[in-house]
Amino acid sequence: MQTYRPCKVLENIEIAPGILKISLGINLNAKPGQFFMLRADSFRQDPLLARPFGVCEQIDGKLVFLVQVVGKGTRLIADLNEGDGVSILGPLGKGFEKTNDKKIAIVAGGIGIAPLLELAKNLDTKADFYAGFADEPYFVDEFTSYVNKVVTSSEKKEGKFILDKLNPDDYDLIYACGPNLMLKALCEKNTRAKIQISMEAHMGCGIGACLGCTIEDVNGDFIRVCKDGPVFAAERIFK
Repeated sequence: MQTYRPCKVLENIEIAPGILKISLGINLNAKPGQFFMLRADSFRQDPLLARPFGVCEQIDGKLVFLVQVVGKGTRLIADLNEGDGVSILGPLGKGFEKTNDKKIAIVAGGIGIAPLLELAKNLDTKADFYAGFADEPYFVDEFTSYVNKVVTSSEKKEGKFILDKLNPDDYDLIYACGPNLMLKALCEKNTRAKIQISMEAHMGCGIGACLGCTIEDVNGDFIRVCKDGPVFAAERIFK
């Protein structure tokens, strides 16, 4: 059974309002799409639970994550400085599966961009990358060396969603991570592509024990996002 391991913050920088990139000094290998539970030493007993984060990059004994500040736990992580202590559990869950498909798209919604960089770097075929944001785009430049093209949208500036710029039927395979409403809309728009989706959910333990991230699939079965996912074939989640 996996246990929490201690590590230190190497870097923690704000890349957009309320969005930080944190680098931790620890040598752990994860499959693209897997995640880790992070708990800052400053958590003490409040908040009690660790927070889940998808792996953004793995570089020479360093793990990189993107953090969106949404509450007390993520605020404490955002406030960490170089040398501060963090406990980490993982890698956890099921990641993205590579296939032999040649026409591939990667679709991100907001902070859902985080686990998709490591995926883009590891695909055998370069994909087209689509990223939608509520306001100004962030972190998209990191993808340019690993994809064919980058397409972005800003709801605030353009009044458009990223799915307005994407025709799923142009592709054989689509990898997607973002808000559940975006994933559902993508599946409804698609008629031919295979889609792998990474689901977002509140998690308590990250190992399937607490059942806090349980959702219902199309067959009426209850599944755990942390243990059975977070990556699923889209047809298992959305009709």
